[in-house]
Amino acid sequence: MALYKLAGVQRSHGTSTVLDIDHLTIQAGLIYTLIGPNGAGKTTLLKILAFLDRPSTGRLLFADREVMWQEGHLLPLRRRVVLLDQYPIMFSGSVAKNVEYGLQVRGVAKPERSRRTAEALAMVGMEDFAGQQAKSLSGGENKRVALARALVLRPEVLLCDEPTANVDSENQEIILRILAEMNRSLETSIIFSTHYLSQGQRLAHHSLMLQQGRLSVTVGDNTFRVSVIEQKPAGMVCRLGEQLLFTLPATLVPASVAVCKLHLNPERILLNPRFCAEEEGIQLQGEVVKLARQGEQVRLVIDVGVRLVVLQAMARYREETVRLGDRVNLLVPVAAMTCESIDPQS
Repeated sequence: MALYKLAGVQRSHGTSTVLDIDHLTIQAGLIYTLIGPNGAGKTTLLKILAFLDRPSTGRLLFADREVMWQEGHLLPLRRRVVLLDQYPIMFSGSVAKNVEYGLQVRGVAKPERSRRTAEALAMVGMEDFAGQQAKSLSGGENKRVALARALVLRPEVLLCDEPTANVDSENQEIILRILAEMNRSLETSIIFSTHYLSQGQRLAHHSLMLQQGRLSVTVGDNTFRVSVIEQKPAGMVCRLGEQLLFTLPATLVPASVAVCKLHLNPERILLNPRFCAEEEGIQLQGEVVKLARQGEQVRLVIDVGVRLVVLQAMARYREETVRLGDRVNLLVPVAAMTCESIDPQS
C-alpha cells in the first residue's frame, strides 16, 4: 500500500525553493533513507511528511487520502506519525517521565503508561536509566531515550532526522538495530535521513538521494559507496559496510581511487547460479528477507551484509521456488557492475 504520494510538491521561502519533487511514492511497512548533504532539503521533506510544514504548491496523499492543511484535519494525522528531531530535547525530570509524557498527553491511564514505558526503555537498552535525570544523559543515550519516547506511542510512521549524527560508533550501531527491530517486529514504516550512503544501504529497503531539493537518480537499488582497501594482482579489494569484503577487477575500478560508487544491475545478478566457478564476478551468500511481485518479475531483497535487490523473471523464479528465510548463493557477473570514482568527503 502507498503510504505517501507526492505530486508537484515544492517548498519555498521567499524567492528560494528548498524542495522541488515532481513525483514520489513511499510504500508502507518499509525502511527508506534520505541521503544528501546539508541543505539538500532532507529536514524540509521530513517536516512535510510529519504534517508539521506544508508545501507551497503541490499535493500530498497519506494512506491514499489527500492531506488538507487545516488544523482540524492535521491533528489525527500527526498522531499516526512521529518525527524524531536531530537534536531531541529532554524535559526536566526522569528518563521514565520523559518517555511517558506523550502517553500522558493522550490520556493513557497510569498503569498502562508505566507498562509501555518500561517496554520501550527495554527495547532501546535504557531500562536501567529509568530513574536517572534525563538532562544528565550523553548524546547517544539522549537519542536512544528519544527513540523510546517515539516507540512508546506506537506510531505507524517514524521519521528520523539524522538519528546517528554526533554520537559514538557504539550508539550508532545500537540506534540502527533499534530502527531495524521496530520495522521488523512492529511493522513501523521508517524514513530516516543521513549523510552516509553506507548506513542507508545497510538498513533501508530503498534509498532516496536529495540534491538541492530535488530527487536524484544517482542512488537506487544496489548502488553502494565502497572503499578500496588493497590492490592485489587479482583486482581491488573493497569494503562495503562494516564487514563485507570482495574483489573487483582492476579494469572496473578507476586508477588510484580510494572510494567509488558501485552499481549492481539487479536484473543481471544470478540467483543460485548453476556454473558459479565458470564466470568471473562476486560470489555472495545471504538470506532472502523480502519477496514481492513487480510486473512480470519477482523482486527479492537478500541480506548479504547489506540489502541487495535481485530481479528475476517470473518463470525462472518458479523454477527456483525460493522462499522467505532461505539461504541462497549469488553471482554478480562483471557485466552486471558499473563503477565510478567519487569524492571521499562526500
